[in-house]
Amino acid sequence: MKVLSEEGDMLKMEVDDLTLANLINENLWKQKIDYAACNLAHPYLAKPVLTVKAKNPAKAVKDAAEQALADVQELKKKLAKA
Repeated sequence: MKVLSEEGDMLKMEVDDLTLANLINENLWKQKIDYAACNLAHPYLAKPVLTVKAKNPAKAVKDAAEQALADVQELKKKLAKA
């Protein structure tokens, strides 16, 4: 992931993978934020850009990523029991 711009309450970052960008975006919307979106300019030639507007956008993205990891760990435990 690469931060493209961070100005006040707005953060734009390039994410290596569309699946990861969408997962973080989904978890961002579960928080109290102003705006979150994932944009892919071209399916083969561009990387997805995640745009977040929140009181503290960097913390919001970090929290969303940590929630995604927790969800994966929970899924892993459920699959191990099956």
